[in-house]
Amino acid sequence: MTDTTAPPSATVRTVAPTAFQQAVLRFRGHCNIMNAGGRGSGKSFGMLLHCLDHCRALGPEARPLVLREQWNALTELGLELLEMATAAFGRGVRRNKAEGTLSLPNGAVVTFSNVSDENSYARHQGRSYSALFADEIGNFPPSAFRFVQLVRSNLRVPPGHRVEIHCTANPHGRSHTRIFKEYVSKAPPWHPFLGDEGDWWIWTTSDLTMNPHIDQLAYRRQLLAASGHDAALADAWIHGRWDVLGGVMFDVFDPAVHVVRRPPYLDARYLIGADWGTASPAAALLLARLKAPIGDRFRQGDVIVLDETDTALPTDLSEGTGAGVHTWAEMLTEMGARNGRRRPEVVTDDARGLAGDTVVSELLACGLSARRPHAKDRVGTWALVRTMLQAAVDGADRPALWLTSGCPHLLETLPEAPRGQLRPEDIDPKWPRDHWLDALGYGLRELMQRGVTFGRIKRTY
Repeated sequence: MTDTTAPPSATVRTVAPTAFQQAVLRFRGHCNIMNAGGRGSGKSFGMLLHCLDHCRALGPEARPLVLREQWNALTELGLELLEMATAAFGRGVRRNKAEGTLSLPNGAVVTFSNVSDENSYARHQGRSYSALFADEIGNFPPSAFRFVQLVRSNLRVPPGHRVEIHCTANPHGRSHTRIFKEYVSKAPPWHPFLGDEGDWWIWTTSDLTMNPHIDQLAYRRQLLAASGHDAALADAWIHGRWDVLGGVMFDVFDPAVHVVRRPPYLDARYLIGADWGTASPAAALLLARLKAPIGDRFRQGDVIVLDETDTALPTDLSEGTGAGVHTWAEMLTEMGARNGRRRPEVVTDDARGLAGDTVVSELLACGLSARRPHAKDRVGTWALVRTMLQAAVDGADRPALWLTSGCPHLLETLPEAPRGQLRPEDIDPKWPRDHWLDALGYGLRELMQRGVTFGRIKRTY
């Protein structure tokens, strides 16, 4: 079905930016914009205003692309822009639902699209766009975020014009860590910076008090209720803070406490915990459980994560290179060798191939001492990790967990691991970067199953 014009009942309203939206829009034409603030501050409306202004400025050469991850949310955004365009350009605005386009009287054409997988991205092959407007990009999963980056190859403008990119994001979405690393950490808010690709960017911050069109107190109560007892999550949503990670499993983790220099000598039991994957990464960590204390900091029974290896794509930690088991065995052997372990023990999850072979059997055939975990208990594993991290903070007389700089991907993913929405005692099953944590869990549970002596008391963890 195709709607050829705006519906006669469409309410024509005044399209006017708030003071916050005006401040953001001053940077249009000069910088790409990452509009990264709190919920309810009017970011999406400001982005749509930018889209309309782009259409006004380029006229018939304007071909902006508006993205959201899911179709339902995209439809709502499209109806909002239809109403705004009618107010700005009059009744000549035409909407084609079948093609997902909005045509303006001056010849500009806005295209709406979701982007979440190969099929949705394939629709853009061979097409050119003059600007990119991506809404709620902070909640895109890593795969969808990558497709948004790929769409930039379709951005082409006439000489004398600048490609315009405007994204909106709330903190504590699925791409929180990526946005923090690539934008928020590069400069203070409202200060332009040069991105890695050579474009100028700016990121902006905001909170719900900057939106006069909502009942701010009522919406604040809803955000508090939605965040439950997670004060960090509520703070991030309400105040637009990116330096806190609410709703995470390991909120006790503190790099200043837990990241340590590797001791020069270790009297320890060594073990590799590994998580197998092909389309997803295979990840492995070398752990050492101390048989004797070292100085005043490390106690007997503490575990130090010394090193890591994996098959993750450098550009996306949720995807693997597809390396086979024999290549993986060589990587595990090399990690052991560079740490002085000629034939390290490996505890790994297992998988059966088409020929009936398993990951464990193939690792054994490659000369590694490999076996499956005795039991899998994700909830119990995360509780153990939290307890050992807390022991490092408290200095308590129980085993603590420490990490070295030799495991950068574990250090990246551990602080961001989100709790499940329906089962908060477990990591969100939709989070695709849990491979290093699973490897940690396999190794840690194996090391802690055997008793160690503390003074005169033998304890088993």
